[in-house]
Amino acid sequence: MKKVLITGCSGFLGSFLIDRLEMEGIRDIYGFTEVSEFSSSKLKVYHVDIRDREGVYKVIEEVKPDLTFHLAAVSNVGFSWENQKLTYEINFIGSSNLLEALSIFSPHCRILLMSSAELYIASQRSLMDESTPTTARNPYALSKFAMEMVGDLYIQSMNMEVIKLRSFNFTGPRQDRKFVASNFSYQIAEIERGKREPVIRVGNLSAVRDISDVRDIARYLTVIAREGKKTSIYNLCSGRTYSIRDLLDILLSLSTEKIDVVEDKARLRPIDVPRLAGDNRLIRGTFNLHPEYKIKQTLSDLLNYWRERVR
Repeated sequence: MKKVLITGCSGFLGSFLIDRLEMEGIRDIYGFTEVSEFSSSKLKVYHVDIRDREGVYKVIEEVKPDLTFHLAAVSNVGFSWENQKLTYEINFIGSSNLLEALSIFSPHCRILLMSSAELYIASQRSLMDESTPTTARNPYALSKFAMEMVGDLYIQSMNMEVIKLRSFNFTGPRQDRKFVASNFSYQIAEIERGKREPVIRVGNLSAVRDISDVRDIARYLTVIAREGKKTSIYNLCSGRTYSIRDLLDILLSLSTEKIDVVEDKARLRPIDVPRLAGDNRLIRGTFNLHPEYKIKQTLSDLLNYWRERVR
């Protein structure tokens, strides 16, 4: 890794990826974000909206990265239903802007596109590997499918080094509370501080997801960036599934308070995939990548993060 660019560097995964790169001795790091107040001593930050084609062009022309982690995205399914135009603009048009700029100013650059397991056709029984058929059941999945197709366009027409990563769910400290485990943790932390009644409001608890720790995902990214095969698709997952009810039960067991659970219909999605179970045999066999964090540790760290924030 020489010059490393991270789009969405102010985001949840971006923050841990920066930590990981620093831990591995990478110093020539650049990032861009539309969050104007974000700054970091660990990298050079450009404040640009990925939808701004000219702004993206200027950054890429100046940096000319050797490796790009494309993390900038609308990444919440519920949010994508309420903000469909914004989701398509950021995840599709923004990705197109980035790849176009890289093809002109840094065509040698290796690019890791952060896609999603939401593309896979769900199965109640089998694990989803990289050959599982894909579809789009929500605006977020549709936007990521379009991003992958843009990647394929530049692979085929420009022979660019694009690797697609289909990530299953991940969580951990620093996650925005619009995501389910983080939202539960935030509510529990507020209850423990006496800032709300001892009732936690939930949506669908029956959905089953493969859950990873964000710190494991950041580690996977750096390994695949070095060793991954050009044009490949890799699942980022733990191979372990939990229902949303399981996550809530673990968090409630970590709380100091007795808390009631109440369904909130406003938190239900128009369409919710019942089960997303990842097959991680490819990254285990190819890179010897496997989870280092257990789910209870991940959720404990997440809850403690919100306890500190609420305090």
